[in-house]
Amino acid sequence: MKPDAVDFLASLVATPSPSGKEQKVAKLCEQYLKQFSFERAWIDAAGNAVATNYAHKKGDSPDLLLFGHMDTIAEPLPFRRDDGRIYGRGAVDAKSPLAALLTAGAECAGSTPLRIMVAGVTEEEAPTSKGIRHLLTYAKPKMAINGEPSNTNGITIAYKGRLVVECRTHGKSSHAGMASENPIERTIEYYQRLRATYPAHKNNFDSVIMNLTQIAGGSREALNVVPAALDFVIDVRVPPSIKNSDVTRTFRSLAPSSVSVKVHESLPGVETDPNHALCRAMVSSMRECALSPRYVKKSGSADMNITIHAGIPTIAYGPGDSSLDHTPNEVIDIADYKKAIAVLKGAVKGLGKAKD
Repeated sequence: MKPDAVDFLASLVATPSPSGKEQKVAKLCEQYLKQFSFERAWIDAAGNAVATNYAHKKGDSPDLLLFGHMDTIAEPLPFRRDDGRIYGRGAVDAKSPLAALLTAGAECAGSTPLRIMVAGVTEEEAPTSKGIRHLLTYAKPKMAINGEPSNTNGITIAYKGRLVVECRTHGKSSHAGMASENPIERTIEYYQRLRATYPAHKNNFDSVIMNLTQIAGGSREALNVVPAALDFVIDVRVPPSIKNSDVTRTFRSLAPSSVSVKVHESLPGVETDPNHALCRAMVSSMRECALSPRYVKKSGSADMNITIHAGIPTIAYGPGDSSLDHTPNEVIDIADYKKAIAVLKGAVKGLGKAKD
């Protein structure tokens, strides 16, 4: 009996899997994949659920990697399935794209000339991206599709890169009634310089987007005391047309002597040529499914950034409205999920014909 793809998705969404705690979902994926025509399905050392339709050896190059992340942000949501929809944390980001890719790969595994690897990977929502980094130590895919929501007709060809900039403004603890070097004021001045360089209203794909995401200094118990230091974090999104190193240099050059700047994460932006075989296969399949294809460029980042910088042509695709990512309103239409599976199966079929 053919495994039910909707029941599989429901089981994934119903099972919490914040970053670092994906084990139960990995087991569900492994059990699901073992019911299809794969040569092997296993959980690797990084906790990834992996399957191949060939006898994989370390360093082999599958023709196509279909992968998505099993983890979600930590904030839980109640699970519910009714009226043709599935609600819950990960319903959009990114368990429905993951389930769609695993299902499409599984249903094509025994009939395609392609050497296919499918994988549910760990810790994409964490700074580590542990899962995909480990997978690339033993597999060198020729191309890949990353499971991320783009609705049924969106092909994501580009992501911005990311910098996580941690800063500390140094001052001197003193009474608020004294004239002193105030780290809060110095921080405001520094941020105004940065904002003049990277305006908030510029929000096209080729612009740098930056936002303060954390700030800490002073004490509610000592409101009449100027703090000795202020710590703050700035999240920066960088398009592939701009080098991360240039943005880092700007952050450091604009910093006064009282502000120390440390870059904790630097992930460059990426873009895939729309003429690549992956894109052509997806466009053709979407049209066969009566959809109007569109290319998408996202201001976030994903594991696709890592695979492309490893030399693997990659696009991202999956059902779901990405504006619901990380919100309290994650929900997926089951009809869209099924349509995405059909699109992916058509694309795999087209890529297989091209190999023949």
